Amino acid sequence: MSGTATRRRSWPEVPAELRQEADRRLGSRVRDFRGRPGGFTPGLAGIVVCADGTEAFIKATPVDGPGAADYRREAIIAGGLPERAPAPRLRFAAERAGWLMLCFDVAPGHTAQEPWHPAQLTAVLNTLSFCVEQLTPSPILDASTVADRMAGRCRTWRSLATGGEIDGVTLDDLGDWERDHLARLARLEDTWQDHVDGTTLLHFDLRADNCLISPAGSVSFVDWGRACTGPAWVDLVCLMLESELGDIDAEHLFTGHPLGQEADPDAVDGFLVALAGYWALAGRQPPITHAPGLRQQQARSGQATLRWLQRRWAA
Repeated sequence: MSGTATRRRSWPEVPAELRQEADRRLGSRVRDFRGRPGGFTPGLAGIVVCADGTEAFIKATPVDGPGAADYRREAIIAGGLPERAPAPRLRFAAERAGWLMLCFDVAPGHTAQEPWHPAQLTAVLNTLSFCVEQLTPSPILDASTVADRMAGRCRTWRSLATGGEIDGVTLDDLGDWERDHLARLARLEDTWQDHVDGTTLLHFDLRADNCLISPAGSVSFVDWGRACTGPAWVDLVCLMLESELGDIDAEHLFTGHPLGQEADPDAVDGFLVALAGYWALAGRQPPITHAPGLRQQQARSGQATLRWLQRRWAA
């Protein structure tokens, strides 16, 4: 669910010192650049073509930009992924002239189609199972946890239940189902983090435009800047809620997948409640200049999460 496109930088717009460092590290001067769409950060992202014909994927952002923290984290995560992980190899990371730059091998293929094409979704789900095998236990010993990554963001339902308002969102903004189930939502929101411990390194931003599918059907997961540790099923939930499923039933897909079958139902409910509250609040905040489509995606993900919860609690 890409929403309105984020305006990305072109190669000539990044500092000359950074471009020179890329030439030096790549061993050949960059002569062409093909930008890649997607994402919500306004830096540079695309494939560079060198004078010797070789290619690489480069992403870069100002060190004081909105994506800098994720870039620094991604350099650590990507540099520690095992060779067999379905992710492009990190070649190098560099910081020059107030910019951060990450350089990767080029992952073959294009971003997954939305709404999901069944064959592509099957390939991604199979790759996710393989990825879990490779990343359990986590190869990054000091990675953040799911609870760490969402700290301070999961207070919507409790705030509405006790005070009737949070950051401009009131009870009047809720639908009938949320108001009828507010006490249960608040109760689960209070304790969800107690049920998401796990040893798997999660991508934690696994949406369609972070899944590249080659013509042969192989899949690569890109953009690991939000990686953290938790139960393996969390990435399956993220994949389903951050991409457009179309007519595919989320509950049927989840319970039919091995990762979903192994999940504790109470833990899944708690995580869904936390996500629904976060997105319900974030999706109603003012637009972000550097990411004009983000609020729309958050609102859509929030509605998809509520629909899934309604399905689960009606069973």
